[in-house]
Amino acid sequence: MKYYRRRKPAPQAHTDDWLMTYADMITLLLCFFAVFLSISVPKKTLDAKLQVPSQTVGFGAPENIDENVPMNAKPHIVVPTSDQIGEHITAMQMSSSAFFDSGSATLTEQGKTILAKEAEILKSPKYKQYEITIEGHTDDMPVASSAFPSNWELSTARAAAVVHFFLDHGIEPQKLRAAGYADTFPRAPNRDAHGNPLPDNQAKNRRVVIKLEKIEQAD
Repeated sequence: MKYYRRRKPAPQAHTDDWLMTYADMITLLLCFFAVFLSISVPKKTLDAKLQVPSQTVGFGAPENIDENVPMNAKPHIVVPTSDQIGEHITAMQMSSSAFFDSGSATLTEQGKTILAKEAEILKSPKYKQYEITIEGHTDDMPVASSAFPSNWELSTARAAAVVHFFLDHGIEPQKLRAAGYADTFPRAPNRDAHGNPLPDNQAKNRRVVIKLEKIEQAD
């Protein structure tokens, strides 16, 4: 009896090569669109979304800032545009040196003059539906006194001083808030890579922020 060995059918070569080609093409298309999107948005536009513009303004009319004047020589106020901070929130940042002496939470006469003008603006119908939060910020230099054991107490006391001033000028108490953040939210690094203080940056970080948040009305 003869035995016949069954031949295995020869494998069909290259039957699925089109799948690999198709996958490569899809990958290349994805890479192309990723590169296209990355170069289609100008760098200045991206930077503008991440950074606050340099303006010196109140809640009234803006004016250009003189970059050659140090922050501790004049009140420095910055208002981000609505597309950067959101439709319902506006913030104004002011150098605290215009409002308080070093280590103090008592408003200076210059600070009172500035805040009196802002209080009149904040009482206008335009800001009727806004809550007002006053934030106090310091640099990282330690402070220790009987009145202020740390920057936490100092920053909070300064925010409260502005709140009390606004209360005295007719702003409704239910619209006002006070918050002290010490040095936890600096606008610029307080020190360089070697731990040395950067005075110009520290001056930027010593500030008072007036933040307005629009109150949503119930239907």
